[in-house]
Parts: sequence; structure tokens; C-alpha cells
Amino acid sequence: MKIQKSQKFSHQHSRKFGRIEKQILQELSFGDLLFGYLLSFGSTGRMFKLARQRAMDRYRRRQAIQRLKEFGYIRSCGDTFSITSAGRKIIEGSIERTLQSLKTKKWDHKWRIAIFDIPEKQAFLRSRVRRVLKRAGFVQLQQSVWVFPHECEELVQLIKQESKLSEYILYGVLERIEDEKRLKRIFDLEK
Repeated sequence: MKIQKSQKFSHQHSRKFGRIEKQILQELSFGDLLFGYLLSFGSTGRMFKLARQRAMDRYRRRQAIQRLKEFGYIRSCGDTFSITSAGRKIIEGSIERTLQSLKTKKWDHKWRIAIFDIPEKQAFLRSRVRRVLKRAGFVQLQQSVWVFPHECEELVQLIKQESKLSEYILYGVLERIEDEKRLKRIFDLEK
């Protein structure tokens, strides 16, 4: 009887996993477990929470790509994606809404920041990202650091998707920033 149970147990766990399951297991076993081990044995709970969050982020990203394809905003060819004319209209609309927020929204006293470090071999796309940010009303703080006073995550996410440079672009929200008075003047927020 014990032999049958162990055979059944081993049969249940020997099922073939799909690509996503394998990817999750590999990431958990190689990166996250090593990271958690190096930090401390007490951080195992935090490590698994981080691993779950990363897996959920990947899942959400795949779902978002699928939705964009279903709506006809992007198309795929193998592992690469390109934006359609309908997708470009969505980006234009997002730029317009971002610009409109400068005129209509009350400032929440937080700064939105877009930072990018795009390799030289993709200089054309880097220039495009700069043009879109500038057109949307962002102000350049440094070479690749741009700031805006209103919610604009939608626009930044669209830029990341359209340019295929999401690994090089960061978005964040700041409560304080040096030289804030100058920025308030630029965005006409002093009242």
C-alpha cells in the first residue's frame, strides 16, 4: 500500500511544466533564493513575497500585452511588438490629457519623474522619447531626467511599450525635490 501511495505521489509531481512554470521556478531557484539566502535566513518570508510580486508583475504584463493586441493597439511578429496606427492615436490622446492636466488639475504637491538611460546604439529611440516627454509638458532636469507635476504614469507606460525600452526607463513620484521653487515657477504652480 505504501508503495502505491509513493508511486501516485511521484506521478502527480512528475507532470511536465509549461514555459511560464519553468521560468517562475528558475527565477525562484536561482535569483530569489540566492538573494534571500545571502541576506539572512530570517528574510525568507520577505523573499517569497518578493518572488510572488515579481511573478504577478510578469503575469500582469503578459495580460496587458494580450489586451493591447486584442484592441489592435500593437501587433506581434514572433517575440517583437510594434505599435499600430490605433496605438499611436492612444498615445496622442495620452499626451493631450497630460498637457490638459497642467491647465485643469489642482497640484497634489508631488513631482512625477521619468528617468532613462538608453544605450547609444538606440539613440534614435532616445531622441523620440525626449521629444514625446517635451511635447507632453515635462521639464528636463538633467540629461535624461524629466519632471512633471501631475499624474502621468499612463503616458510613461505607453512610451515604454511603444519604444520597447521599458528596461531603460523608470517612473517615480517624489514628494520633495531640490530647487522646487524654480519648478513651481516653470509649471506656474505658485499661487
